[in-house]
Amino acid sequence: MFLSIDRFDENYAICQADDLKLYAIKKSELPQNTKPGDILNILPNGSLALDIKETDRRKKRIKKLQNKIFKIN
Repeated sequence: MFLSIDRFDENYAICQADDLKLYAIKKSELPQNTKPGDILNILPNGSLALDIKETDRRKKRIKKLQNKIFKIN
């Protein structure tokens, strides 16, 4: 399961799962240097890992959609 970091709220990261459920995760449980928009992968042992490939893939997909909507080449 993937989680997208939506925002930080005090000591928590508000994350959204692919099923649109929201989760509040303590910042101390996140991998270092995570930021809003990053994608986290939940590992079998329950820990979280930053998924750079999935983050990049989603950012490219969103950029492509924005370009299509706003007719940017």
